[in-house]
Amino acid sequence: MEDKKQIIKNLLEKWVSKIIDKQNLEKKLNSWKKLKIKFWIDPTWTQVHIWHAVPILKLREFQKLWHEIIILIWDSTAQVWDTSDKNAERPMLTREETKKNAQDYVQQFAKIIDINNVRIYYNSEWLDKVNFNWVWELAKLFSVSEMLDRDNFSKRFKAWVRISLQEFLYPIMQWYDSYCLKADVELGWNDQYFNLLAWRKIQEALGQEKQDIMMFNLIEWTDWRKMSKTYWNFIWLNFSANDMFVKLMEINDSLIIKYFESCTTLYLDEIEVYKKRLDAWENPRNVKIDLAKEVVKLYHSEQDAQNAYDYFERVLKDWIVPDEKDIEKIDIENENSELPLVSVLVKAWMVNNSSEARNALSWDSVKVNNEIQNDPKFMIKLDKINYILIQVWKKKFKMVR
Repeated sequence: MEDKKQIIKNLLEKWVSKIIDKQNLEKKLNSWKKLKIKFWIDPTWTQVHIWHAVPILKLREFQKLWHEIIILIWDSTAQVWDTSDKNAERPMLTREETKKNAQDYVQQFAKIIDINNVRIYYNSEWLDKVNFNWVWELAKLFSVSEMLDRDNFSKRFKAWVRISLQEFLYPIMQWYDSYCLKADVELGWNDQYFNLLAWRKIQEALGQEKQDIMMFNLIEWTDWRKMSKTYWNFIWLNFSANDMFVKLMEINDSLIIKYFESCTTLYLDEIEVYKKRLDAWENPRNVKIDLAKEVVKLYHSEQDAQNAYDYFERVLKDWIVPDEKDIEKIDIENENSELPLVSVLVKAWMVNNSSEARNALSWDSVKVNNEIQNDPKFMIKLDKINYILIQVWKKKFKMVR
């Protein structure tokens, strides 16, 4: 059985940027009080990447300590928009779309936590019942100047970019959630700092004990931007073991320890061993291989991780085309049977964007059925039965139809 002190140390220190109030939370964790740990999902997408998984790995540790895990689906809130890192408004989603996306999220979270011991709520359960008078009561707690202090709102206001009143009301919808759930601990990201503090303020104003907050650093990709579907620089949880391993081997050497801390279930003293290996000038590639194995076995299995390593070594060293059984098969939904090769590369997630696709083509680094193609306008004929083998550079392979 794992040591409680070690679990708590990991909870409070591993990949945690800030805790409010850390002393209070530590005291609660060392008591026998059962806490309500809340994490929200903004179901605006159907896929989860390993950055999304960071707080879910924390929920896994809270589960080990037998605390109550609450996953809140923002089905109502998702119909508006979070502008914390956006430069404009977006179209509303339908309630049906948000529910379907949420189901996909929860399925993928089940790779990490015991989903059967999680309470799942939808914030439409209470927001649909809120009347205008209650909105006024909540809105009185905050001023327009406080709203405009948010970096994104401030920039848009100064640039004369439209900010709708709906966007001002969006945070209030979120703030009410923690009060309704009587949460003890809230997990969130650094860029949600404004909202996380406001949630505490509403709880206190409504006579409830303020929740503690645990915040995490963002995960960078090799382009030094945060991992995000916006930038197409991610590793999906649903990637095959081979693709996940290959993608992890692409990260910059300086990010290795960060990924150990944010994306694995290892304890801090175990990660310290890898730090010492790098400090002793061991080849970073060796340590990165261990990282890739740790992450892959978390979402697949230990045998899958070993097989993925074998696949990586065989393909990279010998420059051979893998066996067809080892290549992920992708179905591309499209109205037309013909697509430009550039579009196929993007839709099959073999490159991040069209520019990267054209760059690979210009370097004669794209093959279609083992033949080099360098024409961006080259058309791919797809049918519903036969797969086409696509290769990008020397280690990315997909079968598409």
